[in-house]
Amino acid sequence: MVLKSIDFVGFISWFEGVGGFDIILPFLLIFAITYAVLDNVGLFGEKKRNINLIIAIILAFFLIVQRDVVVLLQGFLPRISMLVLTIIIFLLVIGAFGFGELGGAWKSLSVIVAIVGVIWALGASVGWDVPALDYFTEQDIAILLILGVFVLVIWFIVKEPGTDDGDGNLKKIFRGFNDLVGAGKKS
Repeated sequence: MVLKSIDFVGFISWFEGVGGFDIILPFLLIFAITYAVLDNVGLFGEKKRNINLIIAIILAFFLIVQRDVVVLLQGFLPRISMLVLTIIIFLLVIGAFGFGELGGAWKSLSVIVAIVGVIWALGASVGWDVPALDYFTEQDIAILLILGVFVLVIWFIVKEPGTDDGDGNLKKIFRGFNDLVGAGKKS
């Protein structure tokens, strides 16, 4: 079979050796994003793709010259990719169990998780002392579980009586956050 003779590990090693992860992929990423943004925004007018192309190439070259920025991208993008993959799998699981469209409180919670996730990924790639999941001890997990139980108990105590649909104080907090970030507005 043809695929048995292909060495993907060797190819990745070769690609890394020729600067694929340090030069080629960061260049292509920044070029593609910059060109797409410039083309969609139409900053220089309609049908000025040649100007958008030149500016995107120049910005991509400027980026790959800055080694610190490339290292930041190499640390940041895998973490964001894992966060996006986790969110997609979470949404697939929710859809598989027949939950309806996410709205209200779930939107607020997803915005909070996304903001925390991006800050965590960026902080970890810059070198901040950000907690990593593999450094949690059993005691840390137990403390987090106890805190979670306390939050749930407090929520059940303070929620408004007679609301079986969960329209209590927690939902009001999320609604307020929705109004704050603009997610509660209908388009």
